[in-house]
Formats: sequence, C-alpha cells, structure tokens
Amino acid sequence: MAELTMSAIAEALKLWYLEGLRYQMNEKASAFLTQIERTSEHVEGKKIIMALRYGVQGGIGNRADNGTLPTSNSRKTKQAEWETKNLFARIQLSDKTIKASRSSVGAFARMLETEISDCEIDCKRDLSRQAVGDGTGVLCTITSINAGTKTITCNNDIGVQYLAVGMLVDVYDVDAETIDNAGVEVTAVDRANKTAVLSALDASIGNGDVLYVNGNKDLEITGLKGVFENTTLYDVIRSTETWFNATKIATVGEISEIKMQQGIDDADIEAGSEINFMLGSHGVRRGYLNLLNAQKQLVNTMELKGGFKAISFNGLPFVADKFIAPGELYFLDLSDWKVYEMSDYEWLNEDGAVLNRVANKPVWEATMAKYCDLGCQKPKGQVKMSGITEH
Repeated sequence: MAELTMSAIAEALKLWYLEGLRYQMNEKASAFLTQIERTSEHVEGKKIIMALRYGVQGGIGNRADNGTLPTSNSRKTKQAEWETKNLFARIQLSDKTIKASRSSVGAFARMLETEISDCEIDCKRDLSRQAVGDGTGVLCTITSINAGTKTITCNNDIGVQYLAVGMLVDVYDVDAETIDNAGVEVTAVDRANKTAVLSALDASIGNGDVLYVNGNKDLEITGLKGVFENTTLYDVIRSTETWFNATKIATVGEISEIKMQQGIDDADIEAGSEINFMLGSHGVRRGYLNLLNAQKQLVNTMELKGGFKAISFNGLPFVADKFIAPGELYFLDLSDWKVYEMSDYEWLNEDGAVLNRVANKPVWEATMAKYCDLGCQKPKGQVKMSGITEH
C-alpha cells in the first residue's frame, strides 16, 4: 500500500477537493446567489469599482419645423468604489491522526472526507445567511436575560433565527462598539420561544446588547438587507443620493396576487426594471400557497440553476429562504446584481504549501479563501414588501 505523505495530502486537497468545494460554494450555498452572474470585471486590485448611471437622457423632445433642437443632457454618472470582503474556511488535521492513518490510506481518506464535508455544509449555511444580511454580521438583539441559566431572549422580528448550536458569537454592548463577551458558544436554541443558551454570560451584558458572528463584525458581504436598509451603500451616502434608495412597500397584511403584482409594477414604474426573481420567508410562501389553495389553483413549480426549486407566480420563480426575516418578500431584477470576485476560491498556498502547521500545536491546517462582494447597480429597481401576514 502506498505510504500516506504530507505532499500526497496536499495534492489531494488541490486536485480532488478544490473543484468540488468551489462548486458547492458557488452553486449550492444559496438559491439567490447561484442565480447571480459572477465576474472579475470592475475588480481592480482589492477594490470593486462600479459605475452607477441614473436620471434620464435630456436631449429628447418634439419641436416645430424650424424650432431649436432639444438640449442635450446626458444621464448622470456616479462611481461607487469599495473593497472586496474576505471569506475564509479552515480545516485542521492533528499530526497524530495523520500518522495513525499512514497504514490505511482509505481510513484517512474517509476522515478527510468527513472534515471537508462538515466544512462545506457550515460554509454554505453561513454564506447563505450573509447573502441576505446587511454586511455587519448582526445575529440578534437581546431583550431579556436569565443569568442563572445563561439564557437570552431575542424578541425582535428575527428572534434567534440566525443562531445555531455550536456557533461562536461575540456579544457587544448596545452601542455596538464595546465587546462584553468574545467567542462565546451557542449551546441551545429554541426558535419557538426566541431563546438561546450561551456558554458564558459576562455580568455587564444587558438588554439591547447585540450578538455578532465571532470576529465578523462589519466584515461580511453586502447582502440583500444591506442593499435595502444601509444608509451608506458602496460608499454612496443615500440621504443625499436618494436615487440610490431601494423601493419599499410596508404593512402589506394578507398576501394577494394584486399586491404581488404591485411589487412587479413598482419596479417598472420606479426604474424600468423587469422583476425575474422573488425571495421571501417561509411563512410568506405558506401564505401564498394558502391563497392558491383557497382559489383552488394548481401550484406550479420551477427548477432553477443549481437544482433549487421554486414555486411560480405568473411564470416568475418564488423561492423561500430561511434567513429572510418574517413577513418579508423581495422582488428582484437579477440583471442588476453581480458577485464581484478577485478570483474563485483558492487554497492559501503562496509559499507552495497547502498544509501548514499551526504555531505551537501538533496540528496541520489548510485554509481556503475568496475575496469578493455582492453588488447591486440599481437598488431603485428592487422592491421589498414587509409586514406580510405569515401562515
């Protein structure tokens, strides 16, 4: 039997596993992300530079036979410029495990397969969450605490929707500047009661404190919520550049085909956009299915890129996402969105080594990285409905 060597492990990671991990991250992490074009165009160095066009062409008009021609007035241009975000995934193998497996390449392969599979699943979940987030890494806001049981309650809209057992979180003070607890583990989650148990609770933690993904604060990709809610987007201040604000419809109530058509119509009216993708919470999708059932209509399904399933509304895909806040439904023109990337996922191996020993530990690790961000060129042509009654 061939001897298992460090170089053989490194080659396996590069030649056997990298393409599979790339496929899973790019095509299987999120139905929303998978439908969006990926490009390295407009990525210069570590920055994304996106030209934003707005307004209408002014040199258009009707005149008399001998009248003065319309005054030329080109559309306005503003340049958005911001840095790519840094996405990392690490796997670790103990030196003892590697040595113990040298007599059985098959046993080691199964162990490596398990390690990579776990990494892949967790990476896809986190990327899916980031894709609809605001880029800050906020998970929830504490509304009450039971210090004795280390239990927090989060009674805002999303509750503990973003939390999962085993997740490491940082707890920041209400000002989101002072950190009270770093790297605390989530040990239990009760979604129905909007509670979670943490491995530790500092005495200074109080109501209004905010949970972030450990180490991620303000470093995540600019997701869907950021495009609709952030006061500054891609370094464009939206209070002064109001043309760069997204379109919103609040307090919708019970979903109906007329209200859904309004979302599509508003995108056309506001920006001439053609909606081709709808993304909502599971409760909103159930509300739509309930509507179809009440009208005795058939539920038509669609298959999307990446193998994702959608139900159809007038021929448009409607996808439910577990990280969309309750009562929300988004109407999107995906031609306005791109994933801007410096390159695809790669192992960190500039020194020629995919596997590197962790300092002061008998452990080897491999790290995969991608530098990218999600960009929307025309937020005005995207519509968010909120306050929809869930079922």
